[in-house]
Amino acid sequence: MYTLSKNIHLLSGRNSFINSFSLKNEKPIAIKINSTDINNVPDFLKKNGFSDSYINSIISRYPRLISTKVKTLQPKFTLLQELGLSTSDITDLIHKNPSILAYSIDTTLLPNINFLQSYFHSNANIVKALKKSNWLLTMDLPKIIGSNVEILSECGVRDERISSFMLQYPRFFTLKADQMKNNVSRAEKFGFKKGSGMFIHALFVLSCMNEATVKAKFEMFERYGWSESDIVSAFKKSPYCLGVSEQKVKAVADFFIEELGYSHMDISSKPTLFSYSLEKRVKPRYEVLKILKSKGLVKSTPSLLSVMDMPEKKFLEKFVLVHIEEVPDRILQTLNYSILS
Repeated sequence: MYTLSKNIHLLSGRNSFINSFSLKNEKPIAIKINSTDINNVPDFLKKNGFSDSYINSIISRYPRLISTKVKTLQPKFTLLQELGLSTSDITDLIHKNPSILAYSIDTTLLPNINFLQSYFHSNANIVKALKKSNWLLTMDLPKIIGSNVEILSECGVRDERISSFMLQYPRFFTLKADQMKNNVSRAEKFGFKKGSGMFIHALFVLSCMNEATVKAKFEMFERYGWSESDIVSAFKKSPYCLGVSEQKVKAVADFFIEELGYSHMDISSKPTLFSYSLEKRVKPRYEVLKILKSKGLVKSTPSLLSVMDMPEKKFLEKFVLVHIEEVPDRILQTLNYSILS
């Protein structure tokens, strides 16, 4: 027997109930339902792995669900199961976005799944995307995302790049078409070429920043000695550098310029440095190279800036494993040595 939470109570004891806990500026919602049917949906959810706290939370946030016919819910659960979602996946998904259960299989859920399938190419990727973005099943994806995909295709962005980007940043594809087109123009003004590998990355960064924010970012880098051309050049090489905080810019400048003696030009030529952790990547790699150099174990000292861009596995194989006895345990623990050990 399902017990109504303090937020939900019956009216008149038999014909309807009301959500007495209202959202701000919203009136309570009255929903007609026979008192004999009040437990049907909660019992169904319970049988499908939902805890009492989840059930109370879902119904408190989406009270209309309790008047839904169970026979309309089962096919939706079956669809999610056939997609590859586990019981715990489904309970988490519905708990985060209970409105999924309000949408029709034929007009919304299945068309959205088919749309995602055409770009993700596997149910496993769809499941991965839903775990990160539970709203994907409740939007008109062919219309909203489809228009932006068309714009990107016209800009020369390859289908495989669009697919991988959609899996990683699905919210980016929900921009209004006019906004996407405006960002295309902004990216071109910075010198990004349509069809280039960095073009979609520039669009993504610019979608997160209005003109005033971009101006503020330029002013921030200028305070650390960068010229406008330095900033534009760095942005074109690594668009995400424009999104870093001033704290990160200062930390990178303090280490490479103040401690190691590099110039502003050196740093602006390697803007990927801003995407790496100083404590987990930059400084440990620097220490490894310093130790190897002091012991004469490297014929020529490699460029520290270039070494920072090396994939973890390659760095470990080239500089750590061949000199494993010389590298202190404290550095091994910091580096991702476990991937090869």
